[in-house]
Order: sequence, then C-alpha cells, then structure tokens
Amino acid sequence: MDLNFLQTTLKTNLEQYHQNPNIRYRNIGFSSKNLHDLEDVTQTLRSLLPNYELWQYPNIQNAPEPRISETNLEKRILAINKEGIIIYQPEQWTSYWGLTNKQAFWSTLGMWHGNIKIVLVFTDSNEFQQVNNNYFKSQPLDGLSINIWRPTRAE
Repeated sequence: MDLNFLQTTLKTNLEQYHQNPNIRYRNIGFSSKNLHDLEDVTQTLRSLLPNYELWQYPNIQNAPEPRISETNLEKRILAINKEGIIIYQPEQWTSYWGLTNKQAFWSTLGMWHGNIKIVLVFTDSNEFQQVNNNYFKSQPLDGLSINIWRPTRAE
C-alpha cells in the first residue's frame, strides 16, 4: 500500500467527515479485511490525530479490560480527557456481548454528538455489517482496500 496515498486519503476524509465543525454526527470508522492495512491505517491516524488517545489492546496504557460491560465501556470513552479516541479492533471489548448489547453500543456511537470524537479501526466482517447495518453505512475509499463507515444519521 502506498502510505503517502493512504495518508492523503485519510486526511481528506477526516477533514470532511470527522473534524468539520459543521458535521453533527462525526464518529467514523475504517475497515479492511487485511490486518496489515488496518495496522497502516492505525499508524497513519496516530500521526494525523496526535491529540487522540489510542486504545489498541486491552489493559495497555489507558485501554479498559477486555471483559467490560457496554455501559462501562461507554463511560470510559466519555471520560477521555483528550480531543478524541482511536479504538483499534473494538471487538476486543465487545466480542462476548450479546447481539442486543452490540446493537445498543453501535447505535449509541452513531448517535453521539457534541462530546468526544471517535475513530474506529476494525476488521471488515459480515457479522459487523449485520449488527451495525442500521447505525453506520460503509463506503469504499477510492484506490484503497479500505471502507469508511459513517453514522446513518450523517447522511
């Protein structure tokens, strides 16, 4: 993957859909089926969003433990004292939840506005699309094997 092209593409999409003050629903996600691409996206986001906290692995730095409840995870996200947060592979925290809890969590993230800004980086999967279909919609990024996910209310 051309990392310069990736950086330019992510920067443009962040400015348009995430950092633009005129956008109300600005929590977004990036997904790919390729784990190496997800690592590249995460590292690029870290450089583009230096004032964001990064949760890359459970119990590392300020990231919560893996078996956290939906309510407590939401509280931890809202308690971040930075401009925003990048959550890498959110399924590390949500994989053992039931379907209803997952749907409630994604609905909440899609509806939040006026508080912390969230960028998600996750593996493209059929399960995620089924759980999330009503809350976030995907769109491929031209020239990359990466999708951007925006809240359905943002459209």
